[in-house]
Amino acid sequence: MGIQGLLPMLKSIMVPMHVKDLAGQSVAVDTYSWLHKGAFSCSREICKGLPTSRYVDYCMYRVNLLRHFGIKPILVFDGGLLPMKVDQEIKRSRIRKENLERALDHESAGNTAAAYEYYQKAVDISPSVAYHLIQVLKEENVDYIVAPYEADAQMAFLVMQKYVDAVITEDSDLIPFGCSRIIYKMDKFGQGVEFRCSLLGQNRELNFADFTQQMFLEMCILSGCDYLQSLPGMGLRRAHALIQKFKSHEKVIKHLKYSAVSVPPLYEENFKKAIWTFRHQRVYNPKLEDIVHLSEIPRDLTLVKGIAKGYIDPFTQLPFEGEITHIACAPNEAYSLKEFKPRNERKRLELPVKKNVLTNYFCLASLEAKRKYKAPQVNCKQLLTMEESLSGKRITHS
Repeated sequence: MGIQGLLPMLKSIMVPMHVKDLAGQSVAVDTYSWLHKGAFSCSREICKGLPTSRYVDYCMYRVNLLRHFGIKPILVFDGGLLPMKVDQEIKRSRIRKENLERALDHESAGNTAAAYEYYQKAVDISPSVAYHLIQVLKEENVDYIVAPYEADAQMAFLVMQKYVDAVITEDSDLIPFGCSRIIYKMDKFGQGVEFRCSLLGQNRELNFADFTQQMFLEMCILSGCDYLQSLPGMGLRRAHALIQKFKSHEKVIKHLKYSAVSVPPLYEENFKKAIWTFRHQRVYNPKLEDIVHLSEIPRDLTLVKGIAKGYIDPFTQLPFEGEITHIACAPNEAYSLKEFKPRNERKRLELPVKKNVLTNYFCLASLEAKRKYKAPQVNCKQLLTMEESLSGKRITHS
């Protein structure tokens, strides 16, 4: 799905180009976008499990086009199901199933054109479909990577770590992922348009002159993405205006709540999860031959150790009352949490004694007044006299 409407809003900084401009460089390819396009011509065969190689031919034509112009392609495949997209994938799977049923109904009724249209909507690029392309890539000595989860995060990692110079895709998600150079709309002749992150400040449709990368990411999430559905009436322009004004999603959400906008109870929590998914999704590091995070997760090691050793409350993240506040830390590791003193060593809070001018009693807020206050002593004789007096008043009133 990507970020709805983002690419048209960046039209003014999209530069026409040809892949020959990338000669001598490496590019990461969003292979599933090619597979989906290649599957259009053979969607019926894929849906029915019939043998076909047309989608492989489609992808290899473009691979060879890049190699012809001296470009090294690295084809990146989607991997396992990302937990943050489970609901989205279930919905897409249901839609594909419904379209397949309609395709079969139209085909049985002899309506070939309608059946073909629904087969295209029903086609699913499964790992077994991608596997056939991988076998050809091996034979042709073309580099490829199957990401642990999403190809988007994997390609962003390859750019950030200088494994590749650019990415070829149709997915706008690569921009909030922080990919600095992206080729969109590449056709069979090698023509396309190029996005560069460094040009965002020159964009005319939306002003990003004072935006940080974090603000841009939060704007995209606020407008709606694969990891979080947008709030009612929240489009890209409104999300841009709110982030531009308030600078952070926390302040935007607080403003929306005060403005009587219906914000779901878990929206803010899910917003943070969406940020983490964009920033810290797991990817494969070819150099280490291991799975790492797209960017390192910042950790307070002192806090981690304190919770693990039972010195710190895991909910409040503060030391327990009366606990020794020093924790065994690594050399040169400063302990930054607030010092806690045992109760008997704490300084007492002394408030001035004040009397309420209306009641002539000490104010309850005064600790000293509380200590000095004594309840009036009433003996039995006085109590009986008070009761008789009250009874007499009740009789008189009756």
